[in-house]
Amino acid sequence: MPTISPEATATGLSPVTGGLSASLANVAEREWAFPGADDVFRGIYMRSCNNDREILAVCSAIAGEGKTTVAVGLGIAMAQDFPDRRVLVVETDFRQPVLAKDFDVAPSPGLAECLQQHLPAEMAYRPTHLDNLQLVPGGAPMLHSARLLRSSRMATALDEMCESHDMVILDVPAVLAGSDAMLLTDVADGVVFVVRTGVTPMPLINKALDQIEEKKLRGVVLNGSDSAVPNWLRRLCGF
Repeated sequence: MPTISPEATATGLSPVTGGLSASLANVAEREWAFPGADDVFRGIYMRSCNNDREILAVCSAIAGEGKTTVAVGLGIAMAQDFPDRRVLVVETDFRQPVLAKDFDVAPSPGLAECLQQHLPAEMAYRPTHLDNLQLVPGGAPMLHSARLLRSSRMATALDEMCESHDMVILDVPAVLAGSDAMLLTDVADGVVFVVRTGVTPMPLINKALDQIEEKKLRGVVLNGSDSAVPNWLRRLCGF
């Protein structure tokens, strides 16, 4: 079962151990889709509900660490625990979009098409089984996305999302895959960093964390671990 270290909570970080299911298709049963993850998500989003509107970025050093699962699970948990808050999960990885397939919704128009064709962001909103949770798929795959993400159209789209939702959760590309992630974490109010235990080399974790503004770090999720919080994460949290 994932657990949150009490010492880490006091520092404002959430070192979390435990595996999260990668299945997103059947999200109606939260415990089935994300077994034992309630405390994981609650520890993160309770520090993300202090403002009327907030943008939270979920990222990882490299691909395949489970950040999409964490982003969607966080959105589901927040929408269910706070039915009066409107939550939007936004896929910003245009190179390998997966959310439309996992939720069985139309991939287009997605965020990429809205930015390219100057469409309002709401054109990409997709409903889910929860009235207060919506999804924005990335859209058609594209290799060169940095120019779109740094454009004024992206800034306008984020403004529109924040006007219609209380929490916007960005599923961000891998930090070390290019400049896309940094463009998005820079505009986010908080960042959740996902590490898959035994997969991500320590030098890459350090390199990615060096690029994230420390005061924005809301949580570090250790995906796929049943062990205690490792020493490197204890040092990061200051205990």
